[in-house]
Amino acid sequence: MLDLLRGLRGITATPGRGCTRLAYAHFEDQAHDYLWERLRSISDLRRIEDAAGNTFIVPTSAAEDGSPVVLVGSHLDTVIEGGWLDGALGVAAGMYVLESKSRAGRADPHLGLVIFRDEEGVRFSTGLFGSKVFAGECTATDLDMRDSDGTSVRDVVPDPDGCSRYRPPVNAAAFLECHIEQGQRLIGSDARVGVVSGIVGIRRFELEAKGMANHAGTTDMRRRVDALVPVAEIVARCPSLVEDLDDAVITCGWLQVDPGAPNIVPGRAVATIEIRGKDDATLDGIERRLHDLVSSVQPAVSGGRCAEVGLKSLVSVAPNPTDATLSDLLVEVLDDRGLAYKRLASMAGHDTQQVARRCPSAMFFIPSIAGVSHNPDEDSHEEDILLAGELMSAWADRCVAECS
Repeated sequence: MLDLLRGLRGITATPGRGCTRLAYAHFEDQAHDYLWERLRSISDLRRIEDAAGNTFIVPTSAAEDGSPVVLVGSHLDTVIEGGWLDGALGVAAGMYVLESKSRAGRADPHLGLVIFRDEEGVRFSTGLFGSKVFAGECTATDLDMRDSDGTSVRDVVPDPDGCSRYRPPVNAAAFLECHIEQGQRLIGSDARVGVVSGIVGIRRFELEAKGMANHAGTTDMRRRVDALVPVAEIVARCPSLVEDLDDAVITCGWLQVDPGAPNIVPGRAVATIEIRGKDDATLDGIERRLHDLVSSVQPAVSGGRCAEVGLKSLVSVAPNPTDATLSDLLVEVLDDRGLAYKRLASMAGHDTQQVARRCPSAMFFIPSIAGVSHNPDEDSHEEDILLAGELMSAWADRCVAECS
């Protein structure tokens, strides 16, 4: 399992600066192929690629006759200069389950691996795209999203029409995922494992202001239509929108100013604003506050003209509880081993929340050292990484027995 993770760490566009495997680009493709090369020597397994490019590695019988299969996995795309465990841990755990059972002569005809595409949403601002397709939720808007070079999702997926009219290539009885926590709730407690009770909803918006580019020296302050000023004001006030709420956050993680020169008044400014909350009511309340804030922004310079400001929805992912029966089976595994655990909600989005629309789904966390993630310093203790594989194997056994 550690060897696999180290191998994946070397498949990156940014050697020495974390892992960079953007969706539908060379290094994500290479990572999917690397996994299959490791598993193809195991007899009676078949690789299937669906309309979105998701990889399924399942027993031949499940591929041919549609018999139910418990899927274990996650994703292999990353953020730019991200960590080596985000997504990859869940895939490595699934691979460990298949390899270890095969080597022990206990290959299970009802157990398979899935690797979803474009979970992070960095390239196209899509997020959870591959699992969204698997859930049957893909829309024309998703396919029309474009990256910074103008390439659309539609241009890169294997079968755009198949994404819209999706038919799953396997009969999924359940989906199991493990992940680093990406926070400090476990590392600062006695718990070795986090049993995920649910995953927060995510809504992402594009904030855009249109002004008029002009000479920075000769355009006096009263004549300026500076697009950055209202965007900067809105972004600065965003934290106040959630300060009275628990399990809710708001983030501006990307900003672009055009033309982007120090001697030109900005003619256009664009920012992404993302909100996360534990339920729809919380998300609705934050979204109303955000719209009110955008509507209320006034010119920063007395007598100045205000740039036109708009807010457009980019992504909306509903909050999802995990499957209680699957989670209880995990708790049985933990109790049998005398391992302390904590039930907690995930503040990050994961493929589990989309797959739950297709089949029962659940997940667990291992601690992240210092709570660092989406960063080259992301790490977990080796014993926790190995524990993830062992727990996934035992949990998968119980789930197969429950689902078959």
